[in-house]
Amino acid sequence: MAGVNILKYLGWLGHDRQCDRGRQAAPICPQRLLPQPAQTRDGGMRPRSVDAILDDNRDILGRIKLAYGGDGNAFAKEMLPLIRKYIAYVNVLPATQDSFFARPGGLARLGLETAFFALQATDSQIFAGRATISTRRQLEPRWRFGTFAAGLCAYLYRALDTVVVSDEHGTVWHPYLTSLGEWIHKHSVGRLFVKWGEARQECRSLSLFALPMILPTDTLAYLTQDGSMIVAHMLAAISGEVRYHDHNVIDHLVNRASTLVIHRDLRDADAPAGRARARAYLARFLLNAMRELVQSHQGWVPNADRSRMWLGRDGLFLVWPNGISDILTLLEDEGLYGLPASPVDAMEILIDAGIILPMSSDESVWSIRPPGAPEPLEALKLVTPGCVLAVLHPSPVALDMNIALNGSHEEERTTESDTKLRQASATPPQAQEECPAPETPPDASDRQLSLPTIPPIPAVAGSAGIEPRTDGRQGKAKKVKHTEPIQSAIGHYSLRAPIRLNPGVAKILQAIVQTLNDTTLPPACYPMASGLFVPLDVFAARQADGKMALRALADADMLVTGPAGTEPVEYHKLHGKQLVGMVIARQFIEGLDGAGETSINSNAG
Repeated sequence: MAGVNILKYLGWLGHDRQCDRGRQAAPICPQRLLPQPAQTRDGGMRPRSVDAILDDNRDILGRIKLAYGGDGNAFAKEMLPLIRKYIAYVNVLPATQDSFFARPGGLARLGLETAFFALQATDSQIFAGRATISTRRQLEPRWRFGTFAAGLCAYLYRALDTVVVSDEHGTVWHPYLTSLGEWIHKHSVGRLFVKWGEARQECRSLSLFALPMILPTDTLAYLTQDGSMIVAHMLAAISGEVRYHDHNVIDHLVNRASTLVIHRDLRDADAPAGRARARAYLARFLLNAMRELVQSHQGWVPNADRSRMWLGRDGLFLVWPNGISDILTLLEDEGLYGLPASPVDAMEILIDAGIILPMSSDESVWSIRPPGAPEPLEALKLVTPGCVLAVLHPSPVALDMNIALNGSHEEERTTESDTKLRQASATPPQAQEECPAPETPPDASDRQLSLPTIPPIPAVAGSAGIEPRTDGRQGKAKKVKHTEPIQSAIGHYSLRAPIRLNPGVAKILQAIVQTLNDTTLPPACYPMASGLFVPLDVFAARQADGKMALRALADADMLVTGPAGTEPVEYHKLHGKQLVGMVIARQFIEGLDGAGETSINSNAG
């Protein structure tokens, strides 16, 4: 009977549609009915039935039904079972302790609002754009449903990682085994007591353990028809394991929706705008932006000339404030809401999240002096290099030096070293041999533990930059190559573009390949044994997006790829500069057939 009542008011809302979804220029914010807490914080929370929680959120449910576009029966058959299972799992749990959606039932409301705005945004998206019209017509409803499910479960991990729920007798709920609603019914729980754990780095992939209890099997079978990538993109968006070149539209829509919803909730709750704690949820977006830039932006190649990233024996440093400005520009281009207004605000959020390590209690910015820098630079120190550089394959090699400056201590050691050098030069060699240096105990202040650095990849003679296999399961690891172009044996090169390649990318790539035929100017690409190496920055020089070109070439199966799970990106040192780019397979470049390995001399560095 409860399901019939829900269908009645949803059907009534469906007849009262006041606007056309196709004409909406901005997201419509539904009027939220905030549930009134029925208990104090010390007295626990009173659990509620799924129907009661649905009734509290009938406004957003009506909006979801309108955005879905089907009739009442289709909504009740396809969408409502997923919503009911999600609410049964989280029940009245709050999303956070004292930040966004901190009231009872906040986690359910957060999921519903995020799912609604993500679903509404699918109206302006084209999924499977390279497929035929008939195929897109069949896939589009599934893509929209996958986007809704990803938005609904985007913050599901908070029920598994950040809270411990118990009843009045001390019995603890195990979120990996059963839903909260089922546990409440089984143990006849009258009051719920929530204990919040210590703040730590979030682990969004925990949501995948609870997803089988929320996503019905019929729905999963519906999404996996015809072997499409819908489920893979949906799971990547829920778990946060999205690679930058995958072009995951679901993840993009869910991120925009979640930042909009959280920004509105903090604004309505009058959260102080300057508090980094209230906006700590933005830390993961800032960190993901750093990982994307270090893979795709030429100016973020570690230890390259004028790079934003410097890796030494004493850790990983990000140039301040230009590095943070690049991050904010990228996030603004993605259309996220509630972003920090300045690099200083972003730095405070990263420090509060434990991603940035301040120099001292009074100073957050470090002074570094990379090789070749005419003067010291201001920089922020990452807590560990792996938090950003773990996405790079192969791992960058750290400089064999400390690049951070430490004021008086550094000057003291320099003065002492100069004094010893002058004394050694003034003493004859015989006297130096006869008079051994006195043994002095090391100063305790010099005993400083440095952060673990990423070890360099050992060079193998004759490997041409490829590591041999060490066992049957380990793949080949690519290395940075020192590239020296020499005279090519073939005088004419051209692109053999397949039909499936994006025409705009094909036109730009053809112009890049043609630079090999002009001997009066430096080439923009470089032939090599496995194909044609094209740096990413040559696309930017032609007013094109290197990331988009990389995705288009990968979708057309034109790139030379490494082991499974690695990025199709290679690093070469050319004329003393480290370049990041892609290698196009030989069969797509006319003129490489006879060039062989003589067009480039690549030696392992």
